Amino acid sequence: MKGFWVIVVLIMVLVPLFMFSIDKDKKIEKREEEVRETVPDIVDNTIYEGVSKFRMHMKSLDEYDDALAESIECQNWGDICKYAMLLKSTSPLLFTGKRKVELPKDFIMFDTFFHFQSLAVVEAAESREMVSLNIEYEKLQQTCDDCHEKYKKKE
Repeated sequence: MKGFWVIVVLIMVLVPLFMFSIDKDKKIEKREEEVRETVPDIVDNTIYEGVSKFRMHMKSLDEYDDALAESIECQNWGDICKYAMLLKSTSPLLFTGKRKVELPKDFIMFDTFFHFQSLAVVEAAESREMVSLNIEYEKLQQTCDDCHEKYKKKE
């Protein structure tokens, strides 16, 4: 008889916990769907694992690029090198949450060109030649534009 009551108590405790976990999963799914709906301008989902994580990292790249552009305008050579190196040390490829073999080859190439061009901006800044710096910065911008043209969803 004692075993019967133990089973009854376990059922009474476990059933509400089970129901709570199902409700929690539904809430998580609903939240993920809301995020997907509010972020229509993110690249095609074949490229990344998590929309919000990818968006957060791309936003940081955008902030570094804005700071770099401002530094170039002010000809602040130290900040130009700093922000170009920050761009170089970040990786849209890593933001995807996927392995290289899971990603399109051209996306990997865009990422490689982005890193190469970020380093070219650093080298141009170290030479303190504005013409060269502007050319390299325009090439860096083009790497971003090319990738966005191919992978960013149209609104």
